[in-house]
Amino acid sequence: MLRLWLLRPVTPAPAGNPLRATLIMGAAWLAAWVAIDRWQSQPEPQFFPDGIPLFAWYVLAILTLAALLRWRARPTLEFASVLALAMGAVPVPLLFASVATAYLNPTGLLAATILVAVYTLLYLARGLHAITGRTQRAAACAGLLFIAGFCWLSDTLDVIPDVWTPLESQAAESDQPLAGGEAILFSQAARIDQSLAALGRDTAPNSQAFFLGFAGVGDETVFAQEIALASRVLGERYDTGSRRVLLINDQRDLERTPLATVSGLTYALRGLGARMNPERDVLFLSISSHGTDGPAIAVSNSELPLEDLTPGDLARALRASGIKWRVIIISACYAGGFIESLKDPQAIVIAASAADRSSFGCSNDRDLTYFGEAFYRDALPAARSLRDAFDAAKAAITARERREHVTPSNPQANFGKAMEEKLASMHAAQR
Repeated sequence: MLRLWLLRPVTPAPAGNPLRATLIMGAAWLAAWVAIDRWQSQPEPQFFPDGIPLFAWYVLAILTLAALLRWRARPTLEFASVLALAMGAVPVPLLFASVATAYLNPTGLLAATILVAVYTLLYLARGLHAITGRTQRAAACAGLLFIAGFCWLSDTLDVIPDVWTPLESQAAESDQPLAGGEAILFSQAARIDQSLAALGRDTAPNSQAFFLGFAGVGDETVFAQEIALASRVLGERYDTGSRRVLLINDQRDLERTPLATVSGLTYALRGLGARMNPERDVLFLSISSHGTDGPAIAVSNSELPLEDLTPGDLARALRASGIKWRVIIISACYAGGFIESLKDPQAIVIAASAADRSSFGCSNDRDLTYFGEAFYRDALPAARSLRDAFDAAKAAITARERREHVTPSNPQANFGKAMEEKLASMHAAQR
């Protein structure tokens, strides 16, 4: 086995008890997994017995791999020998999944994945050749495909047998955070009032622009970062100044800004409506989050019990605010499903995707979504109008998605004529 792991030549029909070798390796790999799991759960690991039953999933995988190799090999192999070979394939994928993925960037991770796949293929091919004395390319390829599929399925189903967990993770499962969550939600109205108080009331003779940002999902920072950029770019273009309120879900910090919730959005809109001149001033509402095909905007933050935002919720909140002039920009999957409920001659509604399409770029390894990059960062600062910015962003996104061979997100928009004319006059007055 040592020569095989080093990809050295192995004589056919190696001596030894394959069943005993399987049991020894199984105990070693189990001990290695438990040790690595404990190391990753520092500084205060706590034993978590609920993860033990999940090991059965991996035992089943090894048995299935052995059966597949035995079935594809010619001649048919003794099961005990091929089971030892399958068990010997565990350590490299184990170290890759538990250690390398935690430290490599996306480029390094791709390169490491390729190296692990090549190594595993060579290991299986040499091992089968050593047992049978014949080349077994088809069986080795079948084994590699099975291992790749098993790893993907385990990750998708989150079948990870963690038997150690950090102390803080167990604390999060107690009832204490829920009581804290109630206190956090109860304080939101006061925190929104504090943000609104900084705005004062509009006494200017001309139309003013106000900004309201809503970042819906707290476990991915890309949404909070996109709202920050939207606030800056729209603020510079339409001179919102300090007239802005941010509702941000970011589980790293629950205190920096009021949280993004459906009730908080309704409350903030009413507060803005009371401070704006609703007959004259313009609201820029920027939303960034995941979306569902309900349609709905996903709203989540840590373990707080939050509800998603539907088109009906948003339409009712806007009506209750009394704000007539609106620009609503929604960066989310299926965002086009909001347009019908929000379109109006005095409104512009821009959506990052059609009602039946996903948008892209929503992950923690990105600063902005595809739409955020194309619209807020690249197109809007130099565009003559929102319509021009949307057209340029849509063209850029379409070209990018075509290069990446993904289903087009097909951004959508509805431009109310009266709203376009008002923005043109405001832009002209600022020059």
